[in-house]
Amino acid sequence: MDPSYRPSTWLRGSLSDHAAVHLNVEWRDLTEQAWSHPVRTALGRTVPVSQTVWMRTREVWVHAVDLGNGGTFDDFPDELVDALLEDITRTWERRRKRGEVIPSYVLEPLDRNLAHTIGDADTRTAARLAAWASGRPAAGVVTADGPVPPPAARWL
Repeated sequence: MDPSYRPSTWLRGSLSDHAAVHLNVEWRDLTEQAWSHPVRTALGRTVPVSQTVWMRTREVWVHAVDLGNGGTFDDFPDELVDALLEDITRTWERRRKRGEVIPSYVLEPLDRNLAHTIGDADTRTAARLAAWASGRPAAGVVTADGPVPPPAARWL
């Protein structure tokens, strides 16, 4: 067997768990001042260290769905879905202000009492809307023109 081969159970268990524990220890030991220290993201933005907690949370949950093991955005806690929608719409607005062409939407889930106004879309649930807005399959998302919305604008 190739010595570089690692079974998926090892990757999911040992490697992933070790990385999570190590990161949590690093965050736990940060001083109050260190939380505001600027760091550069993979996309080149400069953000305070405090934002890395949200960035990690977002990446773990969203990419867990991308693994295709049966999890969906419907499995996310409501608070996470709402935070994703807020993050995505803020990012789109920031990109609009820089002059990028971002289509207009109204992101108004039927299972929440909230709306993110960017145009004219309608959805069935916040979880499905978050999946569509983050570039994932759009099951259950509808627009005024029908059940298949156009692809969402690039988020990250």
